[in-house]
Amino acid sequence: MKNHFRRVVTFFLLFFSVILIEVVSGQVLPDDNLIYKPNIKTVLLFKEGFEMSAPIMRLRSGESLRLSFDDLDGDMKHYQYTIIHCEADWTTSADLRVTDYLDGYNEDRIDDFEYSFNTTVHYTHYSLSFPSRDLRPKISGNYIMLVFLDDPSNVVFTRRFMITEATPLEITGNVHQASAIPNRYTHQEVDFTLKMNGMQINDPSREIKVVLMQDGRWDNAITSLKPRFYRSESLDYDYDNENEFPGGNEFRSFDIKSLMYQTERIKKITFDSGGNEVYLLDDQRRTFKNYVTDKEINGRKLIKNEDHVQNSDIQADYAWVHFSLPVDAILANGQLYLLGALTDWQLNDESKMIYDPDGKRYTKTLFLKQGYYNYLYVFRDNKTKRSDLSLIEGNHWETENEYTILVYYHENGGQYDRLIAVQDLNSIH
Repeated sequence: MKNHFRRVVTFFLLFFSVILIEVVSGQVLPDDNLIYKPNIKTVLLFKEGFEMSAPIMRLRSGESLRLSFDDLDGDMKHYQYTIIHCEADWTTSADLRVTDYLDGYNEDRIDDFEYSFNTTVHYTHYSLSFPSRDLRPKISGNYIMLVFLDDPSNVVFTRRFMITEATPLEITGNVHQASAIPNRYTHQEVDFTLKMNGMQINDPSREIKVVLMQDGRWDNAITSLKPRFYRSESLDYDYDNENEFPGGNEFRSFDIKSLMYQTERIKKITFDSGGNEVYLLDDQRRTFKNYVTDKEINGRKLIKNEDHVQNSDIQADYAWVHFSLPVDAILANGQLYLLGALTDWQLNDESKMIYDPDGKRYTKTLFLKQGYYNYLYVFRDNKTKRSDLSLIEGNHWETENEYTILVYYHENGGQYDRLIAVQDLNSIH
């Protein structure tokens, strides 16, 4: 009886939390990868068994996602989570009830935790395999995983993930040098075709939504593409301008899998009362430099401690990592940010560089877990809010980038955007 009462109360809290979260965060529901508590670090969500993969799984396939995070308070808390269905643009699916997309209870507990071992920074490492026996998604589409304490209004962090369903639709495509003359040496073009293979779609221009992503980024995703040509069995998206991305440059990287020795990009490593301090070599502007190929992991992060440990989840330490970019004068009309998984791909106060007029440089310090990291410098215009890599990094059509094509279907009379196909492409392969 008590269990039943608790479930009913939680059900209503889930809906009342909409108002509470709006007051706190200025939006109806969290719709991005955001951390709300300063004690939470190193949130990872990926397909189980593939740490570098995007959080995408197939509906009713037996596949699962792995969530993990660290609580720097170092104690044990009763974290819980729920999921929220979203449309292709990540707005909450207003026409769906919770029972339309969720099978089981409305929330579940995160019971798998371990305490850090042999580290200077004490933390508790939590992990979760999803779906669980008590909470399972019923339909495809975009979802927000909301982790909370006590009730859903006390949000700890949120993470986006996607569930695709099996359909006959097939995506074929390629990435190549931009066709448009003005962008030929700076941009890449993504051309593709949707093959129906017998799937009936009455009005593709209204019912099909396509999202193009570069290196898993949502800040510069292309979302407004319509088919260029309709054929009985295919939709053609072979454009010259509409499907272009700036090529950017290869991600910068640094390696702190060991805090005992300095790798190529490390200037020095120290330890004092404040903990481990890692100073990177000064970065240089690459705006007008020739393109140089480099092996990197397209902005991701790999958590690992190579100092003779067995379990990096609980034996990797934390360090203050110092970034420095010499620039003669402050950049006008905008802000400079660090971009990559190390900042959750967010352009906010946590990733914003600070200009030091005396040292004539931009600086930033991040508290990061041991591992291998990629990053870039991106400039954001104050008025347009557009992100620009070219100001610091330059643009090259030869750059190796990964692209993801997401195809959503909202049939006439349907209640939500179904995710019916996903395809990854690479600018090199």
